[in-house]
Amino acid sequence: MVAARQALSSIDARAYRPAVAAHDIWLASGLETMLPETVLMCVQRSSAVDVLRQRGIDVFCLSEHVSAEEVAGRSSADLFEHPSAVEFCHRHGPLAVMTFKPSERFEAAVRATDSRLIAGRGSRHMAVARSFENKLNFVDIAARVGLRTPRWEVLGADSLDYASLAARYGARLVVQGPRGNAGQRTWLVASEADLEAVTTREAGKQVRVAELIDGTPFTVNGVAGEEGLLDWTEPCRQVTGVPWLTPMLLGSCGNAWGEPGLETHLAEFGKATAAVGDALGLDGFSGIFGVDFVLGPEGSVVVEANPRMVASLPLATQVELEAGRLPLLLQALLVGLGVPNERLGSPSPAGQPAPPPLSSTSQVIVHRLESDPSPRPQMVSGVYLLRDGETPTFLRPGAWLRDLHSDDEALLLVREPTEPVTPAKEFARVYLRGSAAELTPGLAELVSAVRGF
Repeated sequence: MVAARQALSSIDARAYRPAVAAHDIWLASGLETMLPETVLMCVQRSSAVDVLRQRGIDVFCLSEHVSAEEVAGRSSADLFEHPSAVEFCHRHGPLAVMTFKPSERFEAAVRATDSRLIAGRGSRHMAVARSFENKLNFVDIAARVGLRTPRWEVLGADSLDYASLAARYGARLVVQGPRGNAGQRTWLVASEADLEAVTTREAGKQVRVAELIDGTPFTVNGVAGEEGLLDWTEPCRQVTGVPWLTPMLLGSCGNAWGEPGLETHLAEFGKATAAVGDALGLDGFSGIFGVDFVLGPEGSVVVEANPRMVASLPLATQVELEAGRLPLLLQALLVGLGVPNERLGSPSPAGQPAPPPLSSTSQVIVHRLESDPSPRPQMVSGVYLLRDGETPTFLRPGAWLRDLHSDDEALLLVREPTEPVTPAKEFARVYLRGSAAELTPGLAELVSAVRGF
């Protein structure tokens, strides 16, 4: 933290403040738990904004300056281009900005506020990130760096034939478009009818077809620098395809740290993460990235890479801090500021003691289902008491993991009812103690209450 503050004070002979921009306040959170001078900027409103402000964190929320109709569908670039955001940046800046998925337009908007994009700046960096994130391109990248992957190939959607695909990959297979977050444009195909629905959706486009690996999906996060992988941390299990949480059959809807079945495979995971991180760094990417795996009966396979800040990062940062570790997010800030960072490449480098273990912690991401009523009930962010089969009871305000005091409590982070929610999009998160995540007693009642059922 001292190194980060020193570097922030020496950019262009001016003192910069760190800032994180994201659609929702809980995605922008994390860095301010280490550097409380961090400015948070978000698009949509949550009562968690009030909690953070009461704790001395400067927050700009676009939804407080435009109507609900105007804010729907707005991006981080829209956020920075708004006159009120520009005024906020001039008042609190100059800012050293991090965001989940930078673009040329976003970088230009940041620059126009007399601020500076720290992680992800420059056309080369963005081009490398897009190349690795593209699921079709990743087929060739994985082969180039020697990753163990599912059997897969890139085909034209119009030429797909279920019988021939099933003969090569098995009766159940996965078809994916080049891009799509949290399971969007990812389909499980088990019949001719399933495939027909995919080919209709992806007509005229290329898709990735792969065998389905039955096993545990999980993510490993790392930091890459110019010379390759700098550091990585233990995996979190992906909570995937829970029908009452996500409308996508293979959609991601949460993360759980402390999954016992993953602990004995860390060396295997680290080797694959290093291969991705080294390739990213040598190609010109620096910063946070995530690698998605599936642990099957014959070991782990890599299914995709996400060179950007990922959905598990805000909570992961708090879990790492709780364990007394240097969080990856802070390391990414240091890399972006040009601070030399020792190449580690393992949670336990040779000759060094193992770092403190991460506590069993999880989050559940709540998406809007087609059946969800609108408007939603008047629920606020904060800590709730969970009792299986009972209505959750509001206990106190909260915004961070440390606001949880016991295993039967959950921290709800939710958009306010006036905020628009697009079907299939996230509108709430729940932080929990323990690695059971979706099996936590009382969670179903909390999610049902948030949805208004």
